[in-house]
Order: sequence, then structure tokens, then C-alpha cells
Amino acid sequence: MKSLLNLCLVTLFLSCSLSAFAQTPADGKQFTKDGLSFNYPSGWAFNDTSNPDAQQMTFGRTDSDAQITVFVFRAPLTSPEKIAEAKRVLVDKYIASTNKSFEQAGAHPESSPVSMDIAGVKSEGVRIRASLDGVPGVAEIHSAVVGQRLVVLTFLGPDKAVVKATPAWDMIRSSIKIEQPQPKAQPANTPKP
Repeated sequence: MKSLLNLCLVTLFLSCSLSAFAQTPADGKQFTKDGLSFNYPSGWAFNDTSNPDAQQMTFGRTDSDAQITVFVFRAPLTSPEKIAEAKRVLVDKYIASTNKSFEQAGAHPESSPVSMDIAGVKSEGVRIRASLDGVPGVAEIHSAVVGQRLVVLTFLGPDKAVVKATPAWDMIRSSIKIEQPQPKAQPANTPKP
């Protein structure tokens, strides 16, 4: 009987260990906060500039000019009208601002539409190509609604740095998960004696 109990405990321990191992890649870390989670590579650091309206983290490496930004709007988007408004106010303005920054730096940006998946959801995106001081580079801005929240991902840098950083970009964008907040339990009405 005792050996059966030990076998059950070992099996339980191994299954818990394997499920924890499967959630975070061996060469990565996991970010989890306020219902948002995703994996990112160990060698990357981030700056969290989140506020009450949105979660925002900017990822980079000291040995790279590539940068990845994760922006997740906190308010749930529950209708096509709300989604369209959020994209117009947040995404379109951000793309215009990025184009303007390139122009002000003396580059001649060229934009083209692109698409990819964010957490298995097809995104709408734009690729802005430009050359700064003779160094060609790119800024990709993608958006999708995941778990009723607008997710905007940006990947930018010189071409050579972006190519080296693509595995980090793929890890972050493919592992994003958003949990819906659980409704708070209401206290039960207790009859008065």
C-alpha cells in the first residue's frame, strides 16, 4: 500500500514538473501580470511602463539595436465599433507617428501592409522601411484583438539586428495569452436573527 502511495506521489510530481517545463521554454522567461502572459528570451531585459489604461513593455538587449514593444489595451473590446475606434485612435495614430519620426530623421519611409499571427489570431500590420544614415532598417507594427483586448506589437531596428532578433519576436508574439478577469464574488445575504 505504501509503495502504491509513493508511486502516485512520484507520478504527480513528474506530471507537475513536466507541465511547468512545457509552459516556459528552457532558454526563456515568462512575463505574467494582470491577466497578460507571454514568454521572452533569457538574454532580453524589459522596461515596464504600464499605466491604468494599458500594459506596455519595451524589450531589448545591450548588444543589439533591435527593440520589441508589447502594448495591451486594458479595456475589453466587446463590439466591432469599439474595435474600430480603438484601432483608429491607438494604432493608426501610432503608425502615423512612427512614419513622421522617420521623416523628421531625414529618412524616406516606405510603408507596405503585412500580416502575421499574434497568439494564433491573424493581425493587421504595416512594415515601414527606411534608411537612417545609410543603414537600412524596418519598423513592423501589428495589431490584433486577443481575449477582447487590443494587442499592438512593434518590432524595429536595423535590418541586421532585426534578423538576429527574429527568434525573440516569434517567441513573444506566439506565446501571448490573455485571461479574462474573473467576476468578484458577491457576499451572500445572511438573514438577520
